[in-house]
This record gives sequence, C-alpha cells and structure tokens, in this order.
Amino acid sequence: PRPLHQNVKHAGGNAGAAARRGLCTDHATDVQLGQSGHIQRLKERIVRIGEADGAAPPRPPSNFIAVAALAWTCFVRCKPFASDDDVMLGFHADARHRLDPPAGAGYFGACLTGCIASLLARELRTENALAAAARAVQEEVRKKTEDPMAGCDFLAPAFKIAMERLMNVSGSSSFRAYKLADFGWGSPRRTENIRMNRDGQVALMRARDGLGVQVSVSLLEPAQMAEFKSQLLELVG
Repeated sequence: PRPLHQNVKHAGGNAGAAARRGLCTDHATDVQLGQSGHIQRLKERIVRIGEADGAAPPRPPSNFIAVAALAWTCFVRCKPFASDDDVMLGFHADARHRLDPPAGAGYFGACLTGCIASLLARELRTENALAAAARAVQEEVRKKTEDPMAGCDFLAPAFKIAMERLMNVSGSSSFRAYKLADFGWGSPRRTENIRMNRDGQVALMRARDGLGVQVSVSLLEPAQMAEFKSQLLELVG
C-alpha cells in the first residue's frame, strides 16, 4: 500500500456550501487504512505491545477494535486532559442475535445497544496505550454480548457523560458505503458523512477499494487536528 501520509486527506468539500449547512469541514479529515498493510500491522502491533506488557488483549483485535483503539488513543493525546480524567469511547453494537429470545430473521429495523468504554487519560499516553485501548473496547463488547440490555434501565436517572471527554464512533469498518452508493454509474470516487460537525466525532466505513477502512475524524480545533494526524502517523507509520 501507499505510505500512510499519502492517504491522509482533508475531508472538506465545497466549503461555502458546507458552511451554509453548518458543517465544520475545515476541521475534518479522513485516512484510508489498507487491509493488506496498515491495518494488519496495526493489529500485530497491538498484540505485540500487549504481550510485552504482560497484558495482551484476550483475543486478536478485529478491524473495528484496532481502528477504534487507534482513533481513541490519538484523540486523547491531542487533547489537554488531566492525567486522572476519565476519557470515554462511545459506539454501538448489533444486539439482534444477543437478545433472549433473539430478534427473528424477519425483524426489520435497528437493534443496537450503546457501549461506553472508559480509561484514565494517562493510560492512553503510555507506550502500551494501543493495547490498553483495545482491551477496554473488547471488554465492553464482552459485557454487551453477555447482557445487551445492561445499562438500559430507562427508569434510572440519565447516565451523565462529560461530552468533552467522549469520542463517539459511528458506522462500521465493514459498512460498504461505496458499494451501496453505486446507482448505476459505478462506485463513487468519494463518500463522506456530511454531518461531521461535532468535536470528537469519528465515522467508519469500508474503504473504496473494498479492503481497507476509511476513518473520518472531526475536531474543532485546528491545532488538535494537526496533533491527531501526527499521532496517527506515528502509531501506524
């Protein structure tokens, strides 16, 4: 694959039209991670770091786990959080096959459960940060696999989250947006989430080549976006 720095792209399109829609495209970017190269090296690095620290992830990380761990680590490192601040990663998991009884094959609609992984900021600023992040995400997935309705007591007081310390991931590394957007004219040259206008927002989709993952990131401070890119290039290289 091409060197990673050649795959980091500005995600803004028509800046004037975007501004009229309230989009902060000046502070959004995306990166293409190739399955045969960048992602595989990232997953191997996570396992290697964990083994060296004596705390390897319980299983080899999936594409989603690896990319989420990478983005979360970069997010925390580009922000001025205190070392003891709780930092969180929010994402959704498909629960249709995990319910008891499971949703039937004829069920039509979303069946998602919310997941919130949490670590201290200092844990994502160490040399074993990627492995720690991957373990935290895997643990949250494990909990939701065992009880997908955990934390869904709607009669309980609303769960308080410090939104400025939350990175929110939408989409999926297996979502084939480029294939689905083929309306008879062929695969589009570029597909973006047009609502990338919140700080700490990340959107995932399968890359145009069908092998890698497109990671779109929104940060509202240009200096933090620059640091995010620098950290990403350093960690994946």
